Amino acid sequence: MLDKLFSPKSIAVIGASNRPLTIGYRIIQNLKDIGFKGPIYPVNPKDPEINGFKAYPSITAVQGNVDLAHIVVKNTMVPQIMEECGKKGVKAVIINTAGFKEIGSDGIALENQVVEIGRRQGVRICGPNCQGVMNTEESNPVYANFTYTRIKSGFISILAQSGGVGEVINQRLSELGIGIRMYASNGNAADVSIPEILQYWAGDDKTRVIILHIESLANPHEFIEVAKRITPLKPILGIKTGRTELGARAVASHTGSLMKADTAVESVFKKCGIISFNNQEDICQCAIAFAQQPIPQGRSVGIITNTGGPGIITTDECIEGGLNIAELSEETRTHLKSHLFPEATVSNPVDVLATAGPKEYAIAIESLLSDPKVDSVIINFITPFFVDCEGVAREIKRISAEAKKPLLAVVMTDKKQWAGTLEIIKSSGVPVYDLPETASKALVALTRYGEYRSSELGVRSEVMFNDVNIAETRKIISDTKKSGREFLSLGEALAVLYNYRIPSAKFVLVERLEDIPSAVNYVGFPLVLKVDAPEIIHKTEEKAVFLNITTKEALKDVIDNISKKPSRCDIGTRYLIQEYLTGGREVIIGGNYIESLGHLIMFGLGGIFVEVIKDVAFAINPLSRLEVEEMIHSIKGFKILAGVRGQKPVDMDKLVEIMLRVSQLLNDCPEIKEIDLNPIMLYPEKERCSVVDVRIRV
Repeated sequence: MLDKLFSPKSIAVIGASNRPLTIGYRIIQNLKDIGFKGPIYPVNPKDPEINGFKAYPSITAVQGNVDLAHIVVKNTMVPQIMEECGKKGVKAVIINTAGFKEIGSDGIALENQVVEIGRRQGVRICGPNCQGVMNTEESNPVYANFTYTRIKSGFISILAQSGGVGEVINQRLSELGIGIRMYASNGNAADVSIPEILQYWAGDDKTRVIILHIESLANPHEFIEVAKRITPLKPILGIKTGRTELGARAVASHTGSLMKADTAVESVFKKCGIISFNNQEDICQCAIAFAQQPIPQGRSVGIITNTGGPGIITTDECIEGGLNIAELSEETRTHLKSHLFPEATVSNPVDVLATAGPKEYAIAIESLLSDPKVDSVIINFITPFFVDCEGVAREIKRISAEAKKPLLAVVMTDKKQWAGTLEIIKSSGVPVYDLPETASKALVALTRYGEYRSSELGVRSEVMFNDVNIAETRKIISDTKKSGREFLSLGEALAVLYNYRIPSAKFVLVERLEDIPSAVNYVGFPLVLKVDAPEIIHKTEEKAVFLNITTKEALKDVIDNISKKPSRCDIGTRYLIQEYLTGGREVIIGGNYIESLGHLIMFGLGGIFVEVIKDVAFAINPLSRLEVEEMIHSIKGFKILAGVRGQKPVDMDKLVEIMLRVSQLLNDCPEIKEIDLNPIMLYPEKERCSVVDVRIRV
């Protein structure tokens, strides 16, 4: 438990100072300003009094119990201070001092020493190289941190690996007039970890939503297991910084080359239901909606406006975010038509006109909230000087008190002249946004979370096939490694597919060029001829694949061409004759092993243009059927697979099965570093769906 860290009854500051521009001074001042109710013990061997409090020469000289101690001393002094804290019975420390693992090998050794002392003495460590924590609990608020933002009570908790990012988010919420519940920036996270803090906040009833910033994950599997337990009950909004570095510099697979630096973390977020964001402004604005409104039960939104433009912008943003503009019931339209101005628009968006006052807005809001076809409502309100704007605000407040559906307001106004109007709406708990785009993004995030929470979470379990040959597959991989090779030959890779009942185009392998003509009868024309040699990785680039050979004469020309290149006839080289498939739709399935995380599986449109189009989705293995279906539907090219312009859809069940079998293969054989099935030709008939080419690296 982390009660002593987040709810201490007494706090010592070791390294306290009377100099205002120091961390040791600022922490004490913050505790005073927030009204910390327990004793504060400055520790400084030189000054008898600091910032109005009696100071002590050491932590062991403090006369009362100490739950939490800040350590603000030189890094090399921290081990000694930790020993003293243990002797004193301190239960938790915040090590603000830097100079640990972030500086290299010497710092790593020092950090390990500090952690060992903490475990031996029973002292939990937040940090080192961190800001600290905050808690706005009214009975005993805590500001054990050296930042400057004045905080007030709210329902958003912030957990940031980077103190700078965390403080910017905290400051932005403060500027927007939004309070927080708890805050933590744990720096190097040598002891108290991000998953542990998340788990602690999961049990806090006053934390309604968690904002999470991470730069890296020390233990992804622990993180996933903890977050997966939390997100069905409480939303986590995630942001990762450092997205522009290449994630893979020297990989042979399409999967690796298509990964961005943040692909793995994005996949971790998706695996455990964390709503992902790319910037701080969006995550702050959306957190407000999560903290103040219920979760929508569906995608259908109702829009109210008193001028056309904002209603159109709201419509565009909602549709682009995947929401539906609700088709209002006949009863709702009839009611609106009989109670609004004759010129008002009673379809969705509902335009109540610029002259609409409290009565008209109330009718529109209540009608949309009561319509069973509407799951959420966005109100656009430009404040005219000729309308009782505060009256409109009071109606929004009155209605929102009983509303069971999310209600968001966009108030476009001069904030000084209409300050009273804004204050009334904000006091109701309805989020107030400056622009329709911002409100729409917040509603999209709410809806995405609602869909995740209502999805069949129990179905997110692995699908296991009993008809696979694990032993033979592992033997192929073992033989490849024993021979000193990284890549399986094409024949070996196709054998792996056969072992896992993953369908491939009909083929035959021969050892010698002269055996090719007699072997083609098994495959038939048209056919493909591939040179299968261990050193050939990308066959197309190395001119080792010959497509659409339609006659014996054309085949003879290809054989003659190959024979003129001695390297294509070396011992160990084999030749694969494969049926030539046409008319299908090409996709790629790939996998790439990431240290400490496992396999990341990729799906997208395939063929030679995969690295140009880059229409791909990633997910962490193992995959459930639901996750596979989500991946397939998430790519932009899904409509191509579903059938466009009179085309029949491909057999989706067969595609799902292939992906699940690949998932099981990677789960059974973690030695596989990279795998590419590209292209896979898909057809409306499931028996025709086949892998055309495969590459496996171990």
